[in-house]
Amino acid sequence: MADILIGLGGTGGKILKAFRQRLWTEFDSSQRKNLPIEFIYVDSDRAMLDASDVSYQTIHGNCVFETSEFVDIKTHSNIDAIFANPKGYPRLMGVLGNVGATQSAVCPIGAAADQKRRAGRMLFAANIDAYLSRLGRAVQDVQKKEVGGKINLHLFCGLAGGTGSGSIIDAITQTRKWMFEHNISEKNGFSLTVFCQIPEATPQPNWDTGRYKANGYGALLELNNLFTSHYNMEWGTRVSTPPYDVSTNIETGRIYLTYDNPTPQNVKNGNIPQELNIAGGLILYTNKNDFGYSVNDPIQLAGLVSDFVYSRIFSPMDQMGQELGRFYTFENLSNNRDEYDETADPEEGSPLPVRTRAIGSFGIKRIIVPETELQEHIAYTLGSSALLQLKYNNWSNTSGYREEAPSFDEVTYVRDPGRRGSWKLTPEHMRLKQYVIDSDEKEKWNTGDFASYWNPCVDRWAEAAKGTQHPFDKLVDLCRGGYAEGFRSVGVENFYRDKARSLDTYAKQIAEGVEKYLFREWSDGRLALVSVRHIISELAKQMREQALECSEIVIPNLDTKINEFKGIINQAKEDVLNTNIVKRQIIFGNRFERATHYAKMLYSVMTERAAVEIFTKPLLENLEQRFNDLNSRLIGFEGRFDELYKFTKERMTALSDLETLSDGENRDGTETLTDPIVKFYNRNRMKELERRLNGDHDRMGTITDSVRSSIVDSLNSEGRFTNVTNLSNNTVSSALLGQVFETIRTFHNDLLVERTEKVLDVPILERLQHKFGGNDMALAKFAQDIIQASGAFLEINQNEIQLNNANTPAPEVGKNILLKRVLVTLPKAKDPALMQFADELKRKLEGAIPGGSGASVIVSTEGTRANEITLMIVENGFPMRAIGSLPMLKAEFDRLIVSNPANSIVLTSEGKAEDFRSLTALPPKTPDQLRAEVMPYMMMALGLGAIKFDTKSTEQWGAAGEEDIFGESDIVSWGYSKFTDMAYDDRLIEEHGKETIRIAREALASRLQDVDPAALKAIQDKLKETDAEFMATVGKVIKDENPTPKSRYNDFVNWTMAAKKIIGEYRPQR
Repeated sequence: MADILIGLGGTGGKILKAFRQRLWTEFDSSQRKNLPIEFIYVDSDRAMLDASDVSYQTIHGNCVFETSEFVDIKTHSNIDAIFANPKGYPRLMGVLGNVGATQSAVCPIGAAADQKRRAGRMLFAANIDAYLSRLGRAVQDVQKKEVGGKINLHLFCGLAGGTGSGSIIDAITQTRKWMFEHNISEKNGFSLTVFCQIPEATPQPNWDTGRYKANGYGALLELNNLFTSHYNMEWGTRVSTPPYDVSTNIETGRIYLTYDNPTPQNVKNGNIPQELNIAGGLILYTNKNDFGYSVNDPIQLAGLVSDFVYSRIFSPMDQMGQELGRFYTFENLSNNRDEYDETADPEEGSPLPVRTRAIGSFGIKRIIVPETELQEHIAYTLGSSALLQLKYNNWSNTSGYREEAPSFDEVTYVRDPGRRGSWKLTPEHMRLKQYVIDSDEKEKWNTGDFASYWNPCVDRWAEAAKGTQHPFDKLVDLCRGGYAEGFRSVGVENFYRDKARSLDTYAKQIAEGVEKYLFREWSDGRLALVSVRHIISELAKQMREQALECSEIVIPNLDTKINEFKGIINQAKEDVLNTNIVKRQIIFGNRFERATHYAKMLYSVMTERAAVEIFTKPLLENLEQRFNDLNSRLIGFEGRFDELYKFTKERMTALSDLETLSDGENRDGTETLTDPIVKFYNRNRMKELERRLNGDHDRMGTITDSVRSSIVDSLNSEGRFTNVTNLSNNTVSSALLGQVFETIRTFHNDLLVERTEKVLDVPILERLQHKFGGNDMALAKFAQDIIQASGAFLEINQNEIQLNNANTPAPEVGKNILLKRVLVTLPKAKDPALMQFADELKRKLEGAIPGGSGASVIVSTEGTRANEITLMIVENGFPMRAIGSLPMLKAEFDRLIVSNPANSIVLTSEGKAEDFRSLTALPPKTPDQLRAEVMPYMMMALGLGAIKFDTKSTEQWGAAGEEDIFGESDIVSWGYSKFTDMAYDDRLIEEHGKETIRIAREALASRLQDVDPAALKAIQDKLKETDAEFMATVGKVIKDENPTPKSRYNDFVNWTMAAKKIIGEYRPQR
């Protein structure tokens, strides 16, 4: 078999999403591509197509909807244009109805069709070709994978909003019509099952914008009308009218599913042959099951619907699977699909179907070992610890990685000489005594202390100056020349000004070098992110302080030295010049050597000063800004890691009860079985396993390395703290659900050797055997508890189920109304001991259903999921009037229409509310109502001789037969000697009411049988004559019997006046 899942609106989309999440979890891409399953998502909102939504992430990839699977019914639809030119859209004329009134009621249209059903239908109808095109492709795709197989169509929507609730009629009829037109038969070719969520009794405050509950009742009205609009020759055009066909080109044409005589007029009347079901049936559900359990989370409720459908699709076709299929497609109903008009007289023609019983509901209980969730919980638990390592790197032997910063001396770390040298932040690098960037090395200027340049140079210049006339001046000139032009081939100040022009390059390379160094330390697990930030913050602080120190301390100190050294040199010169010629010869050598020595020191210091003022100080200021910028980026990184940590914690909520487990408390999930999903595993063992793994330094190292590697790879930042936006939740999920996920099982098996102690990889039957093996009473109670705690998600009014209505067979629960099955799937066991245990559990389950419920339990032991026991409750064969919440929905529907008649249009998708028959059965007429209906005819029968007094035998009133040749007739006594007493015998009125009406009409018709229907005057004359005859006879009887008290007399006056009106309005037929 093949399956096509169709979701309408937000509710339908959530169900499809839940189905895809499970499908992607249980099947990898290579397996999925061979599954004959297709999806169609129809909505006026594209919000659920967000691939970045982490909830789409599964262990086998992202399960977000493909664009080709989505039918957008709003983006390209201009409803105002349709209203402006309605004749240009003939397909929509039936839906538009009175264009002005509809436009006034519907417009404007907001989000989700603004909870206006008419608007939702218009949007869907305007895009019907896109929907049918997608349907056609889906059918073709599944037929390629499942050649000749039956196609199961599953349609989902909510009835409270505008989009799904408004689209539902066309989605059903157009899908059914497409199958009909493509010659795919209902018997062997396809089935169509429709799931509709009924509005909750207490919706969340922001859900109900005014029409939430009333929309539900309006949709049910139309669905009931659709399912009872089937045609046969006997019923003719008296049946409910099929809805408008929004894909036909015949204006105001209706659904016509027959090839017989499709004239335009016949198409406008519509025709759904009785032998064709418009759909298998409607599965209605709400958020509360009949056991009283409420599901208030719409995502969880969508998941339950999805699980039910998933079980239907993947159930083995054994006895249980076949029974599920019969109930799911409503094949089990056979001849009990309708209720008939309880007000109709079968003698006047076959009563019409007025309420469908092709209504069902479902319940599902999954008792599961949440193997994937257990592994995910461990993965996210360890993942959160890995994130703590990346941020704080603060290990505790008792609790693992702590959520607090470690003690860290960033000052000592930054001042480490070797580290500063590798960062090129030493004074030598900052003053270009050492190469900093690549171009420095290419220039091949001498590195090292400035004295290493000036000492040999000054020595050579001093030697050259000695023999000159003015050696001191010559030495100064040579040194000045070396300073101005010789240093590194360009001169000191020229060199540093040239380098200062490339200051950004120097600062960028230094800052990035530091950043990459720290990134490596972080990415290798040696430094915490907070420590990196503290280091950078300290570096920025040091750059600021050192720049300030250059201005306030270094340069002034250098200036002092320069002045001092210049003074010493000048003094040496003056000593020589200011002495006599003899002494000058003696002291020259000493003073010149002294001048030479201080010239070396002077120009080293002058070079130092130029370096600091021109290059070092601006470089420090530039670096401060760059480190501040990096610090801001690191703050952003820390914030993102906080978000990722929060995300991992949120992803652990699937097993939220772990967080509420008290010390010493031993729970495994069987303590309460009312939840639709019972998660069966030992909470204590799970917490202990996580505690042990979290505190295992070596194993946590493996986890952290894997997570860190994934994060670094995802950054794609060339070893820098950039591209923080690449750190998505998906990055963490992919890491944790990938390599980490697979590693967990290995760690688990290393730590837990005994099977009775294991948390993972123990199938559910084995776990149950460990718990209940050898305890027959406990097993029986477990079986009874899970059966009794399982309920369908629709509360049923049992009074309505037991109600006996005329023209429909009397209700027999379990036979012709409210048919119910509890279907249980146990995993297939191979181990002999487990097989024996499974058989015993099966017997206990089969005997657990309460007697007299009309339900039975069918148990399959062929389940393919080793970690799951599934209980499905399927029930159908009941009318909408039995829905417990129907009176509430109807009351809101009626209230809105009374408050604003325009709601009669908005709450329906075509026509008005009054066009549809009520969903509740009309109660039998009271005696007074019957009396008011029958007595005018009894008076007329009396006056026209159809009721007479038998003077010859019984002396009682009764129905008179035909008169013989002498004017005599047989009188069938009704048991009363006074005519006026018969009117107050309730039993007589009920038993003879139809007969009375018939004979009265026949008597009146006989009076005018010879009058030409076209002769109006002759008719009037004959009616006056008949009226006179009538009054003469009636008047005499009433006067003779003189009914008392006065109130009874007045009754006969009123009934007589009503009879006169019937006579006066009568017209003979041709």
